[in-house]
Amino acid sequence: MGLHVSASLPSSMSRSVRLLLLTVAALATMAGCSGEAGSPDDEVVATVGDGAITAGEFADAYARTVLQAGGTGPGAAEAVLESLIARELLIQGALADGIAESPAFRQARALAETKALVDRYAAAEMSEALAVTEADLREQFVQAHTTYDARHLYARDRATAERLRQRVLAGEPFEAVAREVFADSALAASGGSVGPFGHDEMDPAFEAAAFRLPIGEVSEPVRTATGYSIVRVDARATSPLLTEAEFDRRRHRLTRYVRQRKRTEARFALTRQVRDDLGARFDDAAFGRLVAFATGAEPGLDAEALADWRRTPLVRFDSDVLGGVWTVADVEDRAASMTERQRAAVQDAASLREFIDGLLVREELAARARAAGLSDDDGLARAVAAQTEAWVFEHAKRRLRLDVEVPEAELRAHYDAHAARYLVPERVRASEILVANRAEADALRQRLVAGADFAALARAHSLRLGAATSAGDLGLVSRAQLGRLADLVFDAAPGALVGPVEVEGRYALLQRGE
Repeated sequence: MGLHVSASLPSSMSRSVRLLLLTVAALATMAGCSGEAGSPDDEVVATVGDGAITAGEFADAYARTVLQAGGTGPGAAEAVLESLIARELLIQGALADGIAESPAFRQARALAETKALVDRYAAAEMSEALAVTEADLREQFVQAHTTYDARHLYARDRATAERLRQRVLAGEPFEAVAREVFADSALAASGGSVGPFGHDEMDPAFEAAAFRLPIGEVSEPVRTATGYSIVRVDARATSPLLTEAEFDRRRHRLTRYVRQRKRTEARFALTRQVRDDLGARFDDAAFGRLVAFATGAEPGLDAEALADWRRTPLVRFDSDVLGGVWTVADVEDRAASMTERQRAAVQDAASLREFIDGLLVREELAARARAAGLSDDDGLARAVAAQTEAWVFEHAKRRLRLDVEVPEAELRAHYDAHAARYLVPERVRASEILVANRAEADALRQRLVAGADFAALARAHSLRLGAATSAGDLGLVSRAQLGRLADLVFDAAPGALVGPVEVEGRYALLQRGE
């Protein structure tokens, strides 16, 4: 169905208050409305002022929400649509305030065009890597219902990461090496702990490693978007209530999500390949001076000296489309279009080199896309508009946070009223073997009582998705995750065998851990 949202508020109100009230007014009209899951992607499910939310946008947002939350509850579809409406209201409010006339907006739009070109070129070059298989879907389904507690050591390059790994394998405590590696006080103090995290909360490569890595083992260097990580998983928990029926219900959303993730991974892979192909070679003297300027170690130059400096060749590379050499001016002018976060990350020689490598790769891929005629693609304008809107939304959110202050008393009152939301539920470690019938479950129980290895039997016999990888280990699970099996497992003694218990027509044997 279509939904129209409109509101009129006094112009004398502050921009932030007007936006907040507009959001509340829109959300209040949402009772009982939801998108139609079977609609074509371009069908409008909500109109917000002059803007519209399509079924495709809703489907993408809903798929992300389902996977991140590990499921849905009553009103999930409405909540997703409400969030999209709130987003659209913030965007329209920012545009009404004239953000499109700002230099920052023009830079963001130029960057969006370049990024869209890069994305389209990557999709064309990596089309085979974007195919979604049945195995991809099943693994993603299990991964989406898995949470982790992990630590890592970070390095900018693989060689350094491998040296860190060897130190840990040789017996140095992981936490001690982390205190040495991380300048960030929180990571240093926590021994490299990234804390509990769930699906889609970390770099995809980091999460994939955490999903497959045996508990307590140290990974090979994992290539992420920012460098290399040595990962150790201290705990992992997978929901024990995953079924084939639920997998089939979510197949379409899983396919959409896996394709999105594969697209991101393919772009990263292509980026790394192009960086290696370019083979950037820096002029040591010019680069050293640029580092001194960037870090404040050397004072600024007068106008004449600055003009000469900007003409200095800085980096040479192998490219048929970019000319093979960039001066200081080439780098500085292109750096102006990068995001504030990217520019803020430049703090030393290594991060500056990485930053310039990123600029080179971006421009090379965009140039290849233009040479391939992808700038004339009909979908480019839509992609640029979508990415520009995303920038406007983030900008508006930052402004809103700065403009709105929440008094300490209100924070305390909210906590006192909802304290249960901030409590971590009790958890126990549990393992499971799920089989098709009671007779098979009884036979396996007899083998377990006689001393058979639970993990080995789980790998060989369990029907649970992911059991071949996890050896039946469900990790640390809460009562809510165990559902009606909770009392049986929580009341058992550590090490005890529970079951067989009927679970949706199948039979489960569970082993209670600590």
